[in-house]
Amino acid sequence: MLRLIAALIDTPRFLSIEEIHKRVGISRGVDSAGYPENGAAAKRAFHRDMNELADAGIPVISGPVPGQERETWGYRIRKQDYSLPEMDFEADELAALHRAATAVRFDGVSGSEALWKLGGRVGEGTEAELAAVPVHPALADLFQGVTEQRVVEFAYGGQMRDVEPWTLAFDQGHWYVVGHDQARDDKRTFRVDRIESDVTLGQPGGFEQPEDTPGWVPIQPWKFGSDAPVIACLRVDPEQAVWAARRLGQEPLDKDDDGSAVFEVVVRSQDAFRSLVLEFLDHAEIVGPPELRTAMVDWLEELSR
Repeated sequence: MLRLIAALIDTPRFLSIEEIHKRVGISRGVDSAGYPENGAAAKRAFHRDMNELADAGIPVISGPVPGQERETWGYRIRKQDYSLPEMDFEADELAALHRAATAVRFDGVSGSEALWKLGGRVGEGTEAELAAVPVHPALADLFQGVTEQRVVEFAYGGQMRDVEPWTLAFDQGHWYVVGHDQARDDKRTFRVDRIESDVTLGQPGGFEQPEDTPGWVPIQPWKFGSDAPVIACLRVDPEQAVWAARRLGQEPLDKDDDGSAVFEVVVRSQDAFRSLVLEFLDHAEIVGPPELRTAMVDWLEELSR
């Protein structure tokens, strides 16, 4: 698809389907880009790609190909239609972007180059790193597995797993892949940084993704820690009770007289559980155990200083 977009942009005139096929190339296997050698199959693949570009909002236009003995229809993308307009950020907007780019770090990625393209680094950055987004070596293969519906194989928990990857999610500082574990015949969630081997990709179209698969799957990272498990008692105000049940994936154990919902939550990562509680702002309270509540209070008091 990237080769196709490049071919359609890098031309001052409309290109015929045959010219586009020549520029994109012929597929020499499942892992190579290009169109089939068979002309009819190549045309079907091309029109399928055109539909995908249209669905993605990429403005392909059509018109007659010049210099042909008989009328031939061609395609192209005008650069002015595909390129982003000038951003024209104000100085305070650039300063805010500069501060945000220094507050969140993507492993191996620098935000400085993007800032210069948008107008330069304005204002002061921050030395207080608020978040770090890890980039794991397996992510590229897992992403390819999701987008091309390839079964992926990897070692996890000391065992080889064959998984139909439905989606990738980033939550509370970790990447997760969610899909169907073939050996267990059930939906499973795997933390990417705990994959113990390289990821092996199967053939494209190796499985059918469920139609109701969401683009983002809520992960419950407080269950994925190395801490000794603790049963936390969490009270949530009535107006947030329904959302809390959905987020926690369980019904409340009890309800107080004022309608507040009381949940018992198994916690294996206290840092992740603290982040969960903060999602509800002042509408949730850790009731017990006392040491978990005290740790939360101490953390908030330290933060307020």
